[in-house]
Amino acid sequence: MVNSDDNWVFLSTDGAVARDSGYAATRGVARDRDGNWIVGFNRFLGVCSPFEAEVWAILDGIIILLSKGYKRVTIMTDNLEVSQILSDIDLEDSGITVIRRTLRILHSEGEWRIKHIPRNHNLVADCLAKLSLSWKSSLQVMDEAPKDILDLLQVDKTNGCSM
Repeated sequence: MVNSDDNWVFLSTDGAVARDSGYAATRGVARDRDGNWIVGFNRFLGVCSPFEAEVWAILDGIIILLSKGYKRVTIMTDNLEVSQILSDIDLEDSGITVIRRTLRILHSEGEWRIKHIPRNHNLVADCLAKLSLSWKSSLQVMDEAPKDILDLLQVDKTNGCSM
């Protein structure tokens, strides 16, 4: 179901990089204003920086939500640097391709808000990004929440994940 003009969806994203291998993975979950699951995703990236992994998670999330018809999204990340860079409307150009691509979409399609949140308000995305490191799979989209994270979903709802 596509959100109406007065409803926003909330995209929580996270990236994780294994210290020993440098392998990175992303994960995200989109929820409605009540904290109910809309869609989740994960992707194994290979070797990249923690910063790039965070931006990849946001890019994957916005592309998935646009493909499902959602055009008013609050993006929530626990990475302050990423939230500041993506909120900078005067940023002319970035040498990092994933940032340029993300900014191009944010400036041309839909309405987006970027919000920095504490890590303890991003438990589902944080946990699942770390789990994705061992799965080593390309982009996977999940229309239903995996059973092993239902308790974390409830904690995120209690912490105000969608506010």
